[in-house]
Amino acid sequence: MLLVAGCAQPDPKDRPLRVWTAFEGPELAAFQGLCEKYGKPVKVLGVPFEGLKNKVLVATPAGQGPDVIVGPQDWLGVFSAADLLEPLPESLVAPLKKEVLPVALDGVTYEGKVYAYPILLDGLALLRNPELAPRAPKSIEDLRDYAVELQKDGKIKGFYYDLRELYFSWPFFSACGASVFRPGGLEPGLTGPEGVQATQYLKSLRDQKLIPLGAQNDFAKSMFLDGKLAMTLNGPWFLGDIRKRKTPYVIEPVPPGSHPAASFIGVNGLMVNGLSPRKQDAFPLIEFLGNKDCQVTMSLASGRPPARLDAQAEVAKDPVTGPDIAAFTRVVQQGVAMPNHPAANAVWDPMKQSVELITKGEVLDPAGELHNADEAIRQKIQRMVD
Repeated sequence: MLLVAGCAQPDPKDRPLRVWTAFEGPELAAFQGLCEKYGKPVKVLGVPFEGLKNKVLVATPAGQGPDVIVGPQDWLGVFSAADLLEPLPESLVAPLKKEVLPVALDGVTYEGKVYAYPILLDGLALLRNPELAPRAPKSIEDLRDYAVELQKDGKIKGFYYDLRELYFSWPFFSACGASVFRPGGLEPGLTGPEGVQATQYLKSLRDQKLIPLGAQNDFAKSMFLDGKLAMTLNGPWFLGDIRKRKTPYVIEPVPPGSHPAASFIGVNGLMVNGLSPRKQDAFPLIEFLGNKDCQVTMSLASGRPPARLDAQAEVAKDPVTGPDIAAFTRVVQQGVAMPNHPAANAVWDPMKQSVELITKGEVLDPAGELHNADEAIRQKIQRMVD
């Protein structure tokens, strides 16, 4: 028998488990430290966020992908459609139903199956400088009117953000009763009477000279840090800059309209590569990384709320970042999971265009413009289905 040197393939069980993540800085250091404590070899690769999804999509079918992916829940639909993910076994799912916030479990559930172990959450809050705006607004209408009052002398801005971005404007749509999709399917839920009401509210923010054309979130951040903006919308990732500048701040949920204002909630989770030869070995690893102590560590390193209820209670005790994380926990508790179905990608551009046209006053019939957006969304979804 002829033996050819170098042709034998190494046994995958002889290599460390591979984990790819977009964590960076203190988050990555904390995560690597946790993996070192696992007790079995784990190799962590940090990949820039903007490149991680495509790297997984290209490398995994070729057998060069990770065993575990750490990423946001809105990747689940794409990865699942490409048959790249292994659903979590019931032995992990059953405890999650009691151990994590419902919005966290919603975010990692796709077509009835749980595809990720949720660990960290984030969402938009109303950030208020209490020295400029001493009281909390009671409703979205009060937010607008209070902001107008605060800036009437021209020394500061009352409220400012980029309202063209649906992620940032979503709390106002939800406060008017809108949803991305109607319950039980892919019927657009932003383009009916609720959407008309929301876009009219956004137009009023322009009409009242709160948010000018061309408003940018980077400028909102700069103004808030400089003490020239009373209120804005932002997430836990902004707090490090605020603390460094020692700008006074309060973290609050966006106030309600006719319905609660629910921010989009991002759910960062641990996913198992369905094509990995080590997937059965990967499940104990994600269970370890998802336990209470690990989530506490990652929450304190990132400033984001953990998904686990027991970890939330523990993190809140931290004297430095605990109060802020607890405040953002209240935000995520009333939020809604960012859609993870690929069809959601059909929504953003048509709605951004319609919001821009309506709020600039370039259309006389907002309902008609949203009808046009509805048709564009349906056509995009149909092309996806076909």
